[in-house]
Amino acid sequence: MSLNDLTPTDNLPDQIVYALLNKIKHEEGPRDVSFVAEDFEGQQVNREELIELLNRLKQSGYFIGEIEGNTANSESGSLATCKNAQITTDGRAMLNAMYFKPV
Repeated sequence: MSLNDLTPTDNLPDQIVYALLNKIKHEEGPRDVSFVAEDFEGQQVNREELIELLNRLKQSGYFIGEIEGNTANSESGSLATCKNAQITTDGRAMLNAMYFKPV
């Protein structure tokens, strides 16, 4: 599966996919991982796009966990949370492919 298959219709950049998987990867074992706008280095991401992309990544087997849109926590700046998130072997492979892709 390519990244083109994973991006939503408005073509979110690869760096957002990378930021999502990388943040999940940095948590050892299943943990709750919250995503805030600052995680995406100036990229404009809204809650709906983020949840759609997280669902696609999860359905593709790149991580496991329960996705929650943080409408109640929006005042804290959190866009979404993945409960018990853990990256999979395929997710690690995707990160490696993205990080080491030819220029």
